[in-house]
Amino acid sequence: MSEIYIAKQPIIDAKNEIFGYELLFRAVDTDGVTKAIFDDELLATAKVLVNALNHFGINTLVDDSYAFVNVDHEFLMDQLIFSIPKERFVLEILEDTRVDEKTVARIKELKDAGFKLALDDAHCNANYTDKFCPLFPYLDFIKVDVLQNNKENADKYFEFLKEYDFTILAEKVETKEDYEFYKKCGCELFQGYYFAKPDVVTKKSLDPAYKNIFKIINMLDDDDVSVSDVAKVFEKEVELTIQLLRFMNSGFMGIKKEVKSIPHMLALLGKKPLRQWLLLIAFSKSIGSEKKLHLNPVFVLAQTRAKLMSELVACSNLQKHLASEASFVGLLSLLDIILGVPMGLILDELNLDKTIHLALTKHVGDIGELLQVVLAVESFDIKKVSDIVTKLSISNETFSQVLQRGYLA
Repeated sequence: MSEIYIAKQPIIDAKNEIFGYELLFRAVDTDGVTKAIFDDELLATAKVLVNALNHFGINTLVDDSYAFVNVDHEFLMDQLIFSIPKERFVLEILEDTRVDEKTVARIKELKDAGFKLALDDAHCNANYTDKFCPLFPYLDFIKVDVLQNNKENADKYFEFLKEYDFTILAEKVETKEDYEFYKKCGCELFQGYYFAKPDVVTKKSLDPAYKNIFKIINMLDDDDVSVSDVAKVFEKEVELTIQLLRFMNSGFMGIKKEVKSIPHMLALLGKKPLRQWLLLIAFSKSIGSEKKLHLNPVFVLAQTRAKLMSELVACSNLQKHLASEASFVGLLSLLDIILGVPMGLILDELNLDKTIHLALTKHVGDIGELLQVVLAVESFDIKKVSDIVTKLSISNETFSQVLQRGYLA
């Protein structure tokens, strides 16, 4: 094996804040062939944990939240498991784990040692329950696979689960209807593509304030645009100007000079910090509502997409000036989810360049292919990743390094 890719999928609480991440691992042979399953599962688990702990760094991967990681029966029974930092990891017991007296004794031993344990891919049926019920008293989490369960039987099953002292997590949730249903059933944590998104506000049109925010961001990407040009837009957005003044006076930026005018304020801040601040505002859904934005998984995902796409330009056969455009597309790629407005409507109202428009809507062109890469990484389609990366003349080793700097940082 030449490379191991590590991806992370958010686990969200009922407030749409990140509780933890499941770390997901895939390997690619030297010839580019994807292998999701290693020949030696024990070696595979050990290797990916070493990568998570030593190569990528657990804090880089999951910040200060929990890391959920699958452990097969062999690793579960091996002494290597005690090398895992129990404060940071949740061990997910797989559905094909053999349950016998030795397994129950080991689970109890791990629980007594302070490890947090989860049961993966729980099914709402008697066969599954009969098999794993001996482990239930020692679990901290049970992950219910909603795609494998019948809602008609869910009420009775969840009443049974509530008798135990573990947190119920609904995984593979894809729709708002499933979210509402399983939340009523008693699930406290959620995992799935839908739950990587916060609740959205339905609108018929894009708020005018957002138009000017992204107009300014576009202007800041143009070297020929002057500070006075940007200031003219700010003059039309009183609330935005007030917010920026408060931000600069908060002490966070370390700017202590008195502001004489809007152009002076913008010059003091600088283009790059101003652009980042505007993005923060745009992704907050309402100006002034910035509390805990760093925990918003969609905002985090938009930032990581932008960073990864920019990094890929730098090491590919693409023209290097495309880096800023690639970053911009990455940031815009989740606007429809964040603002609750169809992507086509957003792009029409923002009057963006045709290249940007096609990259976002059709995923075509050089930048569109870069967006395809990040989407493939997020969906763990490593074959597609490998195909596009090869086309862009990026080696597996370089791409792995880019993931660390861009997607995983």
